[in-house]
Amino acid sequence: MAAQSWSPGSPAAGQPLPRLTTQRKRKFRPVHFTSIAALLVLVALGAFIGVRHFRNSSSNTTATSAVAISASGLKTLANGLGHPIYWAGPQSGTTYELTQAADGRIYIRYLPAGVVLGSRHPYLTVATYPLLNAYAATTDIAGRASSVKVAAKGGAVAFYGKALPNNVYMAFPGANYQVEIYSPTASEAKRIVQSGLITSPGGGNGTASTATAPKSGAVAASASDLKSASVKLGKTIYWLGAQHGMTYELTEASDGRVYVRYLPAGVATGVDKPYLTVGSYPVKSAFKTTSSAASQPGAVKIPISGGVAFYTKTNPKSVYVALKGTNEQIEVFDPNAAAAHSLVAAGKVSAAG
Repeated sequence: MAAQSWSPGSPAAGQPLPRLTTQRKRKFRPVHFTSIAALLVLVALGAFIGVRHFRNSSSNTTATSAVAISASGLKTLANGLGHPIYWAGPQSGTTYELTQAADGRIYIRYLPAGVVLGSRHPYLTVATYPLLNAYAATTDIAGRASSVKVAAKGGAVAFYGKALPNNVYMAFPGANYQVEIYSPTASEAKRIVQSGLITSPGGGNGTASTATAPKSGAVAASASDLKSASVKLGKTIYWLGAQHGMTYELTEASDGRVYVRYLPAGVATGVDKPYLTVGSYPVKSAFKTTSSAASQPGAVKIPISGGVAFYTKTNPKSVYVALKGTNEQIEVFDPNAAAAHSLVAAGKVSAAG
């Protein structure tokens, strides 16, 4: 079979997609999912998030022209954008081709020496797609009969469609970005995911860990303030209970995430240093989603009452928790991994206030 190829496009979410064939036949454009519901509708129709290798075209207004970028340039861009840009790590003798779509999608293509930017030939490409609650959406699809799961590190979930083995999709816990790894050789796409090579040049796997939670707008809050904020937001804000001498720092992110950080006496709110933090993330069917992640290779479960909890061997400082019947996933981070594990095991996670 000829290699499948891909390029960015932007049909309306929920619209049927043309069937993917070989690069010599029809063209295929991806859909930009604006909600999990749109994603699931497309899967029900038998369509996956496919993309074709980017082609330079004056008629293609959905993406910037491809440019060469260095590894340090990718890191600078990721830090400037304030969100992860995923790639498969550095490769010697390779040009990193960057393409940014107007809707926020970003593509990193690995071009062998001598290959010009914008080449129509398919090469290894890693795409980053904005998708709210990407982990939950990707987990749902990975469990379907038309999908084949791929073991991934860092607590991530990954799969490919039986009809599209060259395209592997993955998402990390707590991230609002889905990753697609395409390779003309299906085995290479799977190997890259299984080897844990997918990271963000900005550091780690790019998840919005409580260790690096956004501190803009952070305010000091009392226990009653946390309860009032929970009522105002219409969602549960989780914490680890009152701790003497601590300041409770509350941060509300625009995507619905809420962070409660425990600051020692004398530490100002907004300080850029990791402390014990509890993140509350909106995740549909959180218990089911988190239970699935807890069963993946590299995950270590922590027994708790009325829920599921786990951490990954590659990221032991963050424990992910979900209680039965909730639509929120909880992350407990502590610079001391053992402390995070003990707090969760002791049943300290509870609704604030």
